[in-house]
Amino acid sequence: MIGHDDAAVGARSDDELLENIGTAFSRMRRRTSSVPIDLPAARTDVRRDLLLAIVEESDGLLSVNAVASAMGMERTAVSRLAASCVTEGLVERVASQSDGRSITLRITPDGREVLAGSRQQQRRAFEYITRDWDDDERLEFARLLHKYVAATSPGASD
Repeated sequence: MIGHDDAAVGARSDDELLENIGTAFSRMRRRTSSVPIDLPAARTDVRRDLLLAIVEESDGLLSVNAVASAMGMERTAVSRLAASCVTEGLVERVASQSDGRSITLRITPDGREVLAGSRQQQRRAFEYITRDWDDDERLEFARLLHKYVAATSPGASD
């Protein structure tokens, strides 16, 4: 089954594909969150899940300022989001291991559960979106996406 977007991609030159990669990422983010698998993820849930993932990856070593920087959001907005997550029991504020005067965020077991549910929803969305792809295409896309993400990690280009 070839859709409208498939035909448009096939007709583009390699340079056009590369030139429009940012647009593709934006469309992927918007369309993935509205796949008809469950209730669509609310914008606040997407931000909450991003905060939880960043805190989980840091293993409780990030301040609200560092989370704001990682999210590309204003500190005040992330502070409100973090406060909401604390109220919901998804993260907790703890004294920094390196500087007792500083406060860092740590994900709670409930936060891990919420994040696991979000990841399952993302997996179902991926399976829905790629339902017409063969298994080799799905795996190759997943491998390349993970490779792309790994290349964006701090120190990856060192």
